Amino acid sequence: MDLVRRPTAKSGRYRRWIAIGWSPIPHAGKSEAPDQDRFLLKLRVLQRPGEEADAWASTGEGSDIPRPHMEIQLTVQYDPDRSPRCLGQLCAAIHQTVRHEIEHLLDEGYLALPGPSCRACSRGTVREPWQKGVRLCHWRMIRRRLFGEKIKGSRSWSHAERRMDDHHSTGHFLGYMMCARELHPFAKGFQAEARFRRVEWDVPALEYVGSMVAARIMSEEEGEAAMRLLVMWATFVLPHAPIREETLLRYL
Repeated sequence: MDLVRRPTAKSGRYRRWIAIGWSPIPHAGKSEAPDQDRFLLKLRVLQRPGEEADAWASTGEGSDIPRPHMEIQLTVQYDPDRSPRCLGQLCAAIHQTVRHEIEHLLDEGYLALPGPSCRACSRGTVREPWQKGVRLCHWRMIRRRLFGEKIKGSRSWSHAERRMDDHHSTGHFLGYMMCARELHPFAKGFQAEARFRRVEWDVPALEYVGSMVAARIMSEEEGEAAMRLLVMWATFVLPHAPIREETLLRYL
C-alpha cells in the first residue's frame, strides 16, 4: 500500500484524507470476500508542535467510490520537533486505534457479523442506512441480562440504554465507554493488548482506567464503576480472557 503525501497549505501540513489501501474481511468458506465486505483505511497527518503524539479515528460508509464499503478515517498528530523519538508512542496509538475501529465495523454496517435480531432492542435508536446493528442488538440483550437486574420491563431498560447512548456525544467519558457501541470494543482491545504483552486481561484494563482517573477524565468512583462493568462483560462475553483472582474478587 502506498502513502502519498499531499501538502494542501503553505504551512506544509498534510490535512487531506489519503486512501492508503483496501483490506478484505475473510469469510468462512469463501476464497474471496465480496466488494461490500471490505473497508478502506484513510489517513491524514497533522503536525502540531508542542502536542503529544496521538491518533484517533471514526468509522462510516464510504462515499467517494461508487460501490458500497466501510471506511476508517484515521487522524495522526505529532510534533515534528520530537520526531523520530515519538514514533514508538505513535505506532502504539495507531495500532490500538485502528483495532478498536475494526471492532466497530464488525459490530455494525456492511461488515457486521451474523447475530440475533431484536426489534425491541433497537426501537427508538437513530441509525444511518448502512448500520445493520445486528450484533449491537445481541450486545443489548446481553447487557440487559448483566446490568438490568434492578430495571423492570423492556421499556424501562430501553430508556436506560438510550440515556447511556446519549452520553456517547456529551463528553461524559464513563457514559461513552459503557454505551452499547463502545463497551465490547474496549473489552476486546484489552484482550488483544494482554495477548501481545502476555499478561492477564485485567492488567491493561486497570492501567487504562487508572490513566483516565489520573488525568481527571473520570473520578475514582467512575473508575470503579467502569472496571466493575468491564469485568462483568469480559467474564460473560470473553470466557477465555484470563483475569486475576484479586480483580474478580474486587469487582464481581
